[in-house]
Amino acid sequence: MSEVVPKIGLAIEGYKARQQDIIGLGHRAYKDLFSAANASMLMAVVQRLILQSYSEMITVNPPRTSLLAAVSQQHGEILAGCRVLAEDDGILRALIDAANAATTEAFHMIYGEKPRMTAPSDPAANAPNRVAGSKQSPVRKSTRPTRKRVTKKPRGPT
Repeated sequence: MSEVVPKIGLAIEGYKARQQDIIGLGHRAYKDLFSAANASMLMAVVQRLILQSYSEMITVNPPRTSLLAAVSQQHGEILAGCRVLAEDDGILRALIDAANAATTEAFHMIYGEKPRMTAPSDPAANAPNRVAGSKQSPVRKSTRPTRKRVTKKPRGPT
């Protein structure tokens, strides 16, 4: 956890530097577009940083209540650190949204269904595709053999 807040601080510094570049643009429409993209980028970076710290905590089979307690504590500490780092309400809202999204992902990691390793049911389905030039045996049609009609000879005294 101690590593996450300084990394978030670096992400905010990158955001502010990009914001200065955006302010230098002449067109208002581009400023709005790039400001929104910059906020989105900040959220994505912060969410990835927090999620990475959560994934280091979550192991294969620990008690779920212990994991929830650890994630909850870390989430609270990250939010407190974000409030110290960000004076601007817009930046703080982006940081809180990123932290909440990362915590939601951690919840999915804790309670999500583990992927099951099953044997394929049809081995031919997993076989590599044949090369177009290779010869394939022709498909045979299954037809019933035709029966010859047998004519009966009349019984009688001969």
